[in-house]
Amino acid sequence: MKLKKFLSQNNTLVIFIILIIITIFIMTIDYHGKMYFQWVESIGLKLFSPINRGISLVVDNTKNYLKAMAEFKVVKEENKELKEKIEIAYRENAILKEKLITYDRLTKLLELKESFSYEMISSLVIGREPGNWFNSIIIDKGTVDGVKKDMAVVTYRGLVGKVVSVDSNTAKVLLILDQRSAVGGMIQRSRDIGVVKGSESNYCYMEYLSHDADIRINDIVITSGLGSVFPKGIVIGKIAGIKKESHDLFQIVIIRPEVDFTKLEEVFVVKKSE
Repeated sequence: MKLKKFLSQNNTLVIFIILIIITIFIMTIDYHGKMYFQWVESIGLKLFSPINRGISLVVDNTKNYLKAMAEFKVVKEENKELKEKIEIAYRENAILKEKLITYDRLTKLLELKESFSYEMISSLVIGREPGNWFNSIIIDKGTVDGVKKDMAVVTYRGLVGKVVSVDSNTAKVLLILDQRSAVGGMIQRSRDIGVVKGSESNYCYMEYLSHDADIRINDIVITSGLGSVFPKGIVIGKIAGIKKESHDLFQIVIIRPEVDFTKLEEVFVVKKSE
């Protein structure tokens, strides 16, 4: 009761004392506030440090993931472009390779044409007789181009055969592999003469060679020029085997043709002189 009476009678003094206390407190904070704030900050860091580390880890991982995704997309696009460039390079290389092969083949055909005094008609092989794969071919030249029956057909490697039938724009060529084929042949080295016949295989036979004819393995056989079909000097092939019996009048040789009949693409028809 006395305290209440004292306060009610001394309001001004009480207010003055309160103001002094507040002033002292503010001054204390002013001089020592840094210490208090550091203490509070230290407690806050200790409390929130694990949370901060977790948040930082999540943020960093998210950034790395987004960066990796962006880089993966770039690499994927670059890989796609690289594959397309490789495919284009492969195609261009195949085209250039085919052009080079064709150029080389045509160059050799032109060299053959220049080496003979006969006029030659350049032709493409466009077909083969069904069921008669190794015996005849169809070429894209006919009577309108000057092709006639019984004309010889050659490549830069050697003799192919002869024309057996002809239309206006195409012709059929009987290969020297056919059993119906017969070509006058000559051993280039010894000049011995015989007849080269087909065997329905990849080889030909040369018959009617005298028993004492000088024949050796790998001797080159050329056309003899006897007859009216095949000009003299066209390579037929090389001797791969010799059959010679003491009681036979003639010896027989096996000839491996120089022409690969499975890969015929361009040929020349040898035009006869009028």
